[in-house]
Amino acid sequence: MDTQLSAHVRWERATVTLIRLIPGMKSAGMSDRIRRVIHGSSWTLAGYGISQVLRLVAQIVLAHLLLGPSAFGMVALVNVFLSGLEMLSDLGIGMDVVQHSRGDDPRFINTAFLIQAVRGTILFVIAAALAYPFAAFYRQPAARALIVVAAISILVRGISSSSLWTMLRHLELRKLTMITVGSELVGLTVSLGWVYISPTAWALVMGRVAASVALAIASHKVSKNRVTLDWDSAAAKSIFLFGTGIFLSTATYFFGGEAERLVIGKFISVAELGCFSLAVTLSSAPSRAIQQVVGQVFFPMMSNSLRDDREAAARHYRAARWVFLALSIALGMGFIAYSHRLVVLLLPPKYLMAGWMLQLLGFRAAQEVFAAPTSSLILACGDSWYSALANTVRLVLMVAGIWIAFNKFGIREGIAVLAFVPAISYLILLPGIARHLHKVLWSELAALGIFTAAMFTALVLPWPWK
Repeated sequence: MDTQLSAHVRWERATVTLIRLIPGMKSAGMSDRIRRVIHGSSWTLAGYGISQVLRLVAQIVLAHLLLGPSAFGMVALVNVFLSGLEMLSDLGIGMDVVQHSRGDDPRFINTAFLIQAVRGTILFVIAAALAYPFAAFYRQPAARALIVVAAISILVRGISSSSLWTMLRHLELRKLTMITVGSELVGLTVSLGWVYISPTAWALVMGRVAASVALAIASHKVSKNRVTLDWDSAAAKSIFLFGTGIFLSTATYFFGGEAERLVIGKFISVAELGCFSLAVTLSSAPSRAIQQVVGQVFFPMMSNSLRDDREAAARHYRAARWVFLALSIALGMGFIAYSHRLVVLLLPPKYLMAGWMLQLLGFRAAQEVFAAPTSSLILACGDSWYSALANTVRLVLMVAGIWIAFNKFGIREGIAVLAFVPAISYLILLPGIARHLHKVLWSELAALGIFTAAMFTALVLPWPWK
């Protein structure tokens, strides 16, 4: 016990030393706030890492038992559709509970739950209705039934308990991580069992549904708030006002980002789509891990800071901005310099095309890491419209850019559009920073200049073993 305590103390002291290296944090001590950030970040990263390993195992098994090379591209399209349903099941209600001053009020939380449950039901109906045109558009009749059943996961997640939101609000991320990872494990077990009995694409769908059911059950098991029909009109108005922007932001983010494989799939061959999907997976893994920390740690912490003291919130944001700047530069330089070598080391020669794709998509991932704290800060201020507008601009530019690039040029130019569009949509967020926390605007602009210079330098440097 003493040994464990001593190790814990040494770990805390080492962490404080590292934190004091961050600009603006030289006087930091091991306060409750810092402890919560460190522990929250650790659990978030651990949970994300375990989830990614579980998903990777599932993908490998499915690839070996289900998918031949000719089917890989179509499965990628189905996966994107399922991911879209997952994203569209969130109206931003949980984020509103996290940042709202009434986020601990049982009436507010119960109203949020009722709205989520109704929306989940509506989304299930919409998704089922869209299954036929989606299958017809890609000339894959079998996809229709798969999509309808997969939409059940949206319905089930809609009735998950509000405990998931309150755990995030209070940074109880150990419990939240165990629930989410546990549900992923249930889904993986069902998928592998289904593959063993019947090696078809249904294994993927049933695993997703099983994971959603496990998450919903676990969330109600740990919930301290009893679900009722108690409705608060003022709370509903606030939730809808915040949630409308989040819905637009989530929808446009999906169609402008995640759904790019649906758009590109109409212009390239199945083999090229397979390489592209693989490059997307590799490039997004590290960036999404960082964005998990932003969503589950940085966002609730900034929400708390803004409620307590906006001056302190500005200091905390400036300190965090330099950390995310360093992470985005490291990520961007790494992908620009060594994407080709990484693909050569990990993949057979037939996937060589993924090298230059990974280079461009890795640069995009670095931009997303750079912009993540910016959009989260604006959301923490209770404003979801800037993110919605930025994602709308991203969607319009992506669709128009891809259409022009593929019709006038080719696949390289088309994917280059995907790499540079986020830079333009990020600029939409700057007025939001100026409006809600103008004291950090110059720090934001300085970070943008440094990031831009670093990415240009990475392009021209003669990297060893490139």
